[in-house]
Amino acid sequence: MNGTPTPTQIQSAIENALRSDAALIQSVMHSSNGLSHVQANLIDTGVVDALTDRVEARLKTGFASEDNALDNWGSLDGRLGETEVPVVVSNTAFHARSGDKRHLMLSIHRGAAFLGFADVSEDARTSLALHLMYRDKRFESKLVMSSVEPAFEFQRLIELPSSDTQVLMQLEDKIHIVVTRTHHPSGQATLLGTCELDIRESLCGSSAGAPRRPAKKQLEVKEVGEDVTVGILEVVMECVPRDKGFIPVSIDEVNFQRKREQRQFDEMNRLFYTHAKQWWNDFLQIRSSHSQRLVKIFAHNESGIKLPVTNFIHPIRSRYIESPRHAVRFVSLMNTEKNQGIGSSKTEVWSHPHTIVTLSKGNVSSLANFLTSLLLGFNSPAFMALGMTHAGEPSSWVAVLSTGGTVEFIDPSSGVRYSANCEEMPWRSCGCLFNDEGFWANVGGTDLIKGCKFDVADTRYWKSLGRDAILSMKRPAINFPLLAFSPPKYLNSMDATGAMDTIPPLTTSETDLEAILKSQIALFRDDHDLLTVWDDDLSHLLAQCLWSCENGKLARTVTSGLVESGVSSVDFQEGVRRGIPEGHTFKGFPVHFNTLNPQKIFNAFTTTKSCQNLLLTRGDKVRYGIRVKVFGYAEKCVACWVMVAVRYRAYSE
Repeated sequence: MNGTPTPTQIQSAIENALRSDAALIQSVMHSSNGLSHVQANLIDTGVVDALTDRVEARLKTGFASEDNALDNWGSLDGRLGETEVPVVVSNTAFHARSGDKRHLMLSIHRGAAFLGFADVSEDARTSLALHLMYRDKRFESKLVMSSVEPAFEFQRLIELPSSDTQVLMQLEDKIHIVVTRTHHPSGQATLLGTCELDIRESLCGSSAGAPRRPAKKQLEVKEVGEDVTVGILEVVMECVPRDKGFIPVSIDEVNFQRKREQRQFDEMNRLFYTHAKQWWNDFLQIRSSHSQRLVKIFAHNESGIKLPVTNFIHPIRSRYIESPRHAVRFVSLMNTEKNQGIGSSKTEVWSHPHTIVTLSKGNVSSLANFLTSLLLGFNSPAFMALGMTHAGEPSSWVAVLSTGGTVEFIDPSSGVRYSANCEEMPWRSCGCLFNDEGFWANVGGTDLIKGCKFDVADTRYWKSLGRDAILSMKRPAINFPLLAFSPPKYLNSMDATGAMDTIPPLTTSETDLEAILKSQIALFRDDHDLLTVWDDDLSHLLAQCLWSCENGKLARTVTSGLVESGVSSVDFQEGVRRGIPEGHTFKGFPVHFNTLNPQKIFNAFTTTKSCQNLLLTRGDKVRYGIRVKVFGYAEKCVACWVMVAVRYRAYSE
């Protein structure tokens, strides 16, 4: 807002502020003995100070409406699980429908020094976004244009687990922040960096005689696995309400608590390292060939801190993952990044679950950790396994060792399950197994999977690192909050000429996706002087095939060279035989995608030789059918099956 505000503008701002503070002012009026005491009560209760702050804020922001103001501080995006939260923040009152609980008022208005964009002031082709997780709650910022100083304008009200500041001081839970970069028009998101925010500075009070101010902090965003700052977030946070029950702490107390926690961690880490070193020496003494087995006790997290591998696994329970098989399918739908070398000299980072689901991708080790955690949530006897492939490359996967003696291995990248005696499995040897409660190294005569006995309780074959030592390094974990299926939002972007992209928007509607693909297929055939006629009966016939395909993925197990899907295609084959006129030929096959972008789907059909031949079918009475089936799991993971089929009477040669 430019220039000095007029009296009318100031009056408007005051009236809006009074309207939102009506409940507080009414309580002051009722507690006053006549109008002569109103002014004193308004000053004593802090209403005057609060109104002054609110009026100044409105004048600076150009008189945002009350609805916008509530959107800024009270918009919970449905993630807090609260109903309407009309918020009034003052020195004495905090009117919210959340009882006596305290909240963290968090604001990240802007970033700074995002040097990846130093060559351009703004980049309209990409956008940045913040993704935050605190305990069992998650939040996202809106997409903003990429720049050296991105204007995130992110504000949220986050419920704290206690109203007692001394209890909050003892909690080591931090806000995990992921910064992503989205490329347009593809919508592909890449990781820019991560960081963690300690909120305990918001519990601090002001010095004697000084006005209370929110805590401000510059938070460095680090490139994952590297000590490189990719940007800085300017954070403002405050614990509210600050009523009579609020007992502030000093910054010295916060720093003392942090140092004490660090000393405790360093001491536990020293003791565990000493124990692990002795255990490792004992392991090598058993057999000289043990030095060649892939046994990994420590791994690096996103901050570059070396932790026991068991610290990366915690049981995860979610209503949006219905069974262990759904968990396997969910993880397999994520994209797999190349490992940076398990057991090699390169630093490999095991990602936080929040980072994995935000990007819907991770390296094989991170996905194996994540899948193991999901299976443990169903009380499944799941372990993460480390070993070598037939090609001599280090790898990781999930082993499920049932109490009945059945052993099953799961590839987290593909979701394929293998029996222990299967010749087709990609792994040759197994060096160790571990989960959230223990670590076991293979001390059998051979580490080849064919010769292993997968019973970790048998000390002749497996050497335990010690459950007490493992648990001493683990911190209490909150159940990771998985969200319901939500397709990635599509954002139109402009090219250099200012023209909007014409790529169709993403959609979860199967009928909409079919309509778009029908139109594109018809145009494709028209370019080749071919007429396109659609057959609704043929399209309906294809639905059962797509259902069988997805259920086959859920039930697929490879046993001794045989693929057992548990799903029969007899019904579909019978339907085709009865539904296709005599003398006609039927061609069609289902194609799987993990995207809902119709342009990507259509491009796959036109660039694949077999699909292209199908689309360019010539003959008499050519009729096409199409069916799309979308299976949403959780987060942004989706299985999209598309089947295009054609029936026709072939020309006689």
